[in-house]
Amino acid sequence: MIDGGLRKLFREHLPMVHWQSIETGGTGRGVPDTNGCFRGCEFWVEFKQTSGWVVSLRPEQIAWMSRRERSGGRTFIAVRRKCTPGPRRQATDEIHLIRGSWAAEIASLGLKSAPDGSVCGWWHGGVAAWPWMKILGHLTGGQR
Repeated sequence: MIDGGLRKLFREHLPMVHWQSIETGGTGRGVPDTNGCFRGCEFWVEFKQTSGWVVSLRPEQIAWMSRRERSGGRTFIAVRRKCTPGPRRQATDEIHLIRGSWAAEIASLGLKSAPDGSVCGWWHGGVAAWPWMKILGHLTGGQR
């Protein structure tokens, strides 16, 4: 699953948001996976999954989010970092929420080297432990 099941999880845990999945194919390259609207605040979310620190973003996605942010829009990258335990790593299930204006830096540096201020928040402990209302607060700029 390329998005780590995040599209479904966001819908389940934030049902008060009006969600719209976006599938543009070749007509609108780079547009994020999902648009959300809550109490008049609209935002876009690109969902990703990784087992390490690398976040794969296409140049079109980076450009779209950067342009939208410069125009006053709210864009985010929600990354689920999930890995199974191994000889040199512990089991992990965490979510990182990043403003889209930092997409280029995240794509080139990864989550581990994310610049200060680029990450709205990251939470561990798995889906049940993630603070969904706090995540909604970041998506809407505190409008809850």
